[in-house]
Amino acid sequence: MKIKDQEFIKKENIGTVLNLILKEGPISRAKIAEKMAMSFTSASRIAASLLESNLIEKIGYTNEGSGRKASLLRPKRNAVISVGVEMDKDKIRIAFMDFIGGLIAMEEFNFIVTTPEEAAKFISNCIYFIMEENLIPSQQIVGMGVGLPGLIDPEKGEVLLSAQFGWEEIPFRQILEQETKLSAPVYIDNELKMKAIAENELILDGKEKSMVLVGFGSGVGSVLVSNGEIYRGKDNFSGEIGHTIVDPNGVYCTCGNFGCLQTYIAEQFLVVEASKVKPIKSLNEIINEMEKGEQWAIRIIDRAILYTVITINNLVNIHNPDIVVISGKFVEINHQIRNRIIERCKEEMTNYNRQYHLYTTETGSKGVVSGAALKVKNYFLENKIFN
Repeated sequence: MKIKDQEFIKKENIGTVLNLILKEGPISRAKIAEKMAMSFTSASRIAASLLESNLIEKIGYTNEGSGRKASLLRPKRNAVISVGVEMDKDKIRIAFMDFIGGLIAMEEFNFIVTTPEEAAKFISNCIYFIMEENLIPSQQIVGMGVGLPGLIDPEKGEVLLSAQFGWEEIPFRQILEQETKLSAPVYIDNELKMKAIAENELILDGKEKSMVLVGFGSGVGSVLVSNGEIYRGKDNFSGEIGHTIVDPNGVYCTCGNFGCLQTYIAEQFLVVEASKVKPIKSLNEIINEMEKGEQWAIRIIDRAILYTVITINNLVNIHNPDIVVISGKFVEINHQIRNRIIERCKEEMTNYNRQYHLYTTETGSKGVVSGAALKVKNYFLENKIFN
């Protein structure tokens, strides 16, 4: 038992040192020892292990007391490559991320999602196309993360229900692994949870204690991140605020209920409402009509803004977060809509919820693929077995 504990501590120390080098490299062994409160000998031994694993490299020298020169260590940028995929109803984004979080390549493809098998085949073809185009070696790919809308079981790799795709109880991870044949694991999760990972790690740098990310797009959802961890609930269903019922006599929702919150905000429902007046195919067209002064379009957008503000206000009162980040097509597509939402939120603040800060997403269209790739990298770091 003692030996097992020592092995655990050893691996934990290696992982912690690697994370330190990832965040603060180039860094010397002496500085690692200082920050980790360990001996220089231990820091040197761990650095040697990481160098042998080809995860870090030496770069330049620095003077460290008595004129002695010490080599600096930094992550080896292309030692670990992770793939991030975002699936939406009519498009698929794919990105390749290096070890320090930079995007090597990112492409967007038009694709109407139908069956899981067809989607997996299309994703596989696109991945190999990007790899060939950018000369990315498959042996350095440590995994693929996929973010898609719906209720996902990330442990089993199953899509329990995706109303947007019409999928139910689909073993999508298994289908993807069989199709891509990358010899690397596949992780799937809800798209907004993937984006929350990116916002928390890339933009906020994990400094805030709590963040709520809200997405207004093809659906409406939210994610609570507390102390760097996503709160998932028992079945990973936490945050599905779009399916809270605001009017039992309202419009039929794709989930099977009537009057869900998302029927007042999500793009597909706004388009259906607008189509009662004239042929409309997208949110962009509704906004164009609004900007022309068409009253019916103004009313549709005004109502959506109202329910967006109500959603944010409710989440603030439920979670009491430090930060709320709003994202999704509805708030990102038009600066006037975004500004009106922010101003209305400020007006709705009470003495009890004035302390939170409201921001618009900074990861934008890169958010889901970046978060999916980061999730792969984090799994790699957590599960990497060092000799």
